[in-house]
Parts: sequence; structure tokens; C-alpha cells
Amino acid sequence: MASMTIRELEPARDAGQVVDLLLATNLTAVTNTDEWLHRRRAIPERAQMLSRVAELEGRIVGVVDAGLNFFGSGGVASLRVHVDPAHRNRGVGSELYAWGLEHVQRLGAAHATAMFDESAAGVAFATVRGWKEVRAETLAAVDPREVVQRPDPTVELVPAAELDPRELHRIDEEATRDMPTFEEVSEIDHDEWLPFVWDNPLFTREGSFGAVVDGRVAAVSLFLVNTDVGRGVNMFTGTAREHRGRGLAFAVKLATTNWAASNGVTQIVTTNDETNAPMLAVNRRLGYRQIGRRVEYALGLRTA
Repeated sequence: MASMTIRELEPARDAGQVVDLLLATNLTAVTNTDEWLHRRRAIPERAQMLSRVAELEGRIVGVVDAGLNFFGSGGVASLRVHVDPAHRNRGVGSELYAWGLEHVQRLGAAHATAMFDESAAGVAFATVRGWKEVRAETLAAVDPREVVQRPDPTVELVPAAELDPRELHRIDEEATRDMPTFEEVSEIDHDEWLPFVWDNPLFTREGSFGAVVDGRVAAVSLFLVNTDVGRGVNMFTGTAREHRGRGLAFAVKLATTNWAASNGVTQIVTTNDETNAPMLAVNRRLGYRQIGRRVEYALGLRTA
């Protein structure tokens, strides 16, 4: 193999190649250059993010991102390695991983976590280095054009474009706190939520919906879509605690699905914790078919 160079990521310069790499390693990803750059710039400084790329003959063939989980307690870091499928089993991933591991060990976190779509190669890479599965999500997809249900007319459904984003944030934060996680979410600051969700270039305010009960948002479905490729992802669906069990999550997710079918989307992907029986039931009603598992692995860190 020709000489490989590991260098610091330069977002503006590298965005196109990194996005190509991410799409090659995740066939259900919903992103583009503008979205990726926006998301990078929204990462707060306290994450202490380190990003390195592996370059071979002028092309980026791998990338590592490592830093603190900034919506958590500060005691857990994340470490993600992506390698071009055409350049695997050549030591690219191992070298990038070493950079990321050294960085997270210096941050003082007790654990590092990594999420990836389960594969034999991915599991082998993690387990041989001492990582263990701590949680898993069902990865599922649906063609929205095949969904024939229509929302219950008695449920007041309003596009996110017509709602106060603070109401969407309120539901997002409350429901996220109740989701199964390895690390408890301490806070989702509204001013940090805005760039990650509301201002995301692929977030559709017209295709995301809230269910309104007595003048307040009671449930939301937040949707990212890349209309250039006809692919969307359910970023989040949740219901306020006092309104659960009334079918509102199904109603908002169905409204998003119907919008997608009318706007050129041919695939919607969603992930839900394998223990989240109510949302998995919603997905089955909508016709989602499981296409894999998205697993979270954790590693205890030796800190100074």
C-alpha cells in the first residue's frame, strides 16, 4: 500500500470527500456537504473534539472523530472510525482508532462509546479491543408511498413551520430523558438544540409535525430529508409524558410519512431502542421493515 498520511481534518477543504466516505460506509445516511458542515460548526467547544483523516494518494480513505458527549454528564466520550470499504483490512482503521483512543483517554471520561450499524467486521474490530455491547437499536425502513393510512382527523396536526420551536424543544428534551441510554442526558440546551435541529439544512419544517392538545404541543415528529436522493430519516418522535398512550406518536409520524410520500421521498429510515416496545409497535403499524441493528459499544477508560 502506498504511504498513508494522517492529518487534522479541515472541514471546509475536506467536506465533500468526508461526506462521500460517510455515504459509502452508511447506506442509509441522510446528509450532504451543507448539512455536514453545519453540524460540525454546531459542536460546542466543551466537546473537545478531535478529528483526523487518513489520506492515500490525495484521497481521504478514513476519518476518526473523538470527543466528549456534550449533551451528557461529561463522563462519557464518543469515538467513531469510518474507513472506505475499498481500503479496509490495511491498518487504516487501527491507526485512526489509536489517535481517537489516545485523545479520549486524556479527556478524563470514565467510558467511551461508539455506535455503528452491526456487521461481523465492525463487531470483531470492537470486541478484540475490549469493547462490549451495551445497547442496541432496531434499524428499519419504509417506502412512504406504500403507506395507505391517513391521520385521525380528530388529532390537531400542525407543521413545525407553524409552531414555536421552543415547544418542539420541550417535547424533544422531555422524551429524550425517558429513552434508554448508556449515559443519562443531563440537559439539551435550547440554544444548542436550535442549530442541531431547527437550523439543520436538511430539517424540513413543513414535513415535521406536532400534535396540539389544548393549545400546546403534545407530541412531535422531527424529519430530516435530502430531496436530491429521495431519502429521509426520522430524527426524533416523542410524546409528552401526560399525553402518552393516546396514539399521538403514531399520528405525527404518520403525518410526516404522508408528507414524504407527496414530496418525492422513496425511503425513510428510523432507529429505536430494542426495548422501546411502544415506538416499535408504531413502526410496525406504519409498515417499517427491520433492515439491521444499530449497536452501541462501550469501553472503560484508564484515566489519570
